[in-house]
Amino acid sequence: MMDPKYITKLTYEGLKDCTDNFSDKNYIGRFQFGKVYHGKIRWGFPKPHYVTVKIWECPKSDILISRANKMRMKDEIILLRHEKLINHPGMVPVVAYCSEGEHFAVVYDFKSLGTVYNFTRRDDFSWLQRIKVALQIACVLKFLHVRNPVYEPFLVRNIQASHILLDEEFSPKLYDFGMITGGIFPDRRDSNTQFVSEWNGSVKMSSYVPEKWTEKTDVFAFGVVLLNLLTKSVFIEEEEGEGERERERPCLREWPPVMYLTDWGTEWSLHRSLEADQLFCELDGSRIIELAKQCLESDPTDRPTMKQVVRDLMKLQIVQRHAETLLGRVAKKRSTS
Repeated sequence: MMDPKYITKLTYEGLKDCTDNFSDKNYIGRFQFGKVYHGKIRWGFPKPHYVTVKIWECPKSDILISRANKMRMKDEIILLRHEKLINHPGMVPVVAYCSEGEHFAVVYDFKSLGTVYNFTRRDDFSWLQRIKVALQIACVLKFLHVRNPVYEPFLVRNIQASHILLDEEFSPKLYDFGMITGGIFPDRRDSNTQFVSEWNGSVKMSSYVPEKWTEKTDVFAFGVVLLNLLTKSVFIEEEEGEGERERERPCLREWPPVMYLTDWGTEWSLHRSLEADQLFCELDGSRIIELAKQCLESDPTDRPTMKQVVRDLMKLQIVQRHAETLLGRVAKKRSTS
């Protein structure tokens, strides 16, 4: 691991070198404003060191987008290197950046397996690993939502399966903060209209919630991710120009229970392959499906807080029996969250 006290400035050529010119083999996926890649760096190490590279995209000569990307990069560096967050196990450690012309990027000091979206449908993504992702992301959001005399809660406003990276132990890391507000940042819920029309929780906010941005908005988005994990599906709103693979994914306009109904009955259930997992228990299955439904209630006041979500997840039998595996370093941070 590199010393988190220091951050290195890279050239764009340096980014190309560590990602093999942004090759397809190193491509992980898209985030809201760009792409992420596997990378290797050689400086300061006797052998290549694995990293993850996030680069913001900008159409040539688009000054407004370039300025917005520069702001997002600066905000992310400030956020991830703040004393409150720099050592949190659910956040990515940023150790290098690029700011050259319209090219803006950050380098994370960890080797990523991919995103939760990449793993959602995989049969080798086990019940225990899925619960680990759900529990640890819930703990991160609970931590970010804490109110204190100095800071208002952080609102991520941008939580979805493709915005969560997994490390080699299947511990999740939030890595897209392009819509974050609150905490050490000023309140941007009303002033930054450029963010409001963007993606949140795999849905356009304007399409489902006539509410002001609150912690309960993040809870809804978490509920979508939780349902992704439980049903082996990724729910998105269709976009023009998607390839065949993307068009095969279910979209939210075909998913009325989330947007229109509060009483789902038995329409949604766990994927049958998860029920066959040797660590699965039926009681846990029914409890966590009910929790997902609560997070997705149309009325924000009916949704739980992330503190309540963590409390309910901690009651699951699999968590009780495998707490050390599921919590990992997060357990050491619980007293501060």
